[in-house]
Amino acid sequence: MATGLFSGSSAKKRLVDATIEDQISEIRDEIASLAKLLSQRGTEASKSVRTRAAEASSDVRARAHDARDSAEAGLQDLLENGEALFAELRSRYAVTEKQVRHTVREHPVATLGAAAALGLLVAALIRR
Repeated sequence: MATGLFSGSSAKKRLVDATIEDQISEIRDEIASLAKLLSQRGTEASKSVRTRAAEASSDVRARAHDARDSAEAGLQDLLENGEALFAELRSRYAVTEKQVRHTVREHPVATLGAAAALGLLVAALIRR
């Protein structure tokens, strides 16, 4: 009977060891499938991040291109306005020059008097 007791307990122990080994094997399989799933998710996330980064880069490039186009258009407008203003100033200067020459020819004495008065005024201001 003693022999039967020991042999029965070692059979139970083998059965328990077998179930533990089976459970460990199942856990290993589950861990492997979990690792595979995490790897797939990581790859998908990496692709998603790369896609979003590419979209953001494309968006930034488009905005930079639009800003450059806008700046070029603004610069062109500024140049055109500057040229128009310069032409207008040149025209006004020419008209004013003609008026001054005409006035000097018509009133030479008054022009000399005004020039002398202006000279005295400038000299008085410089002395101070």
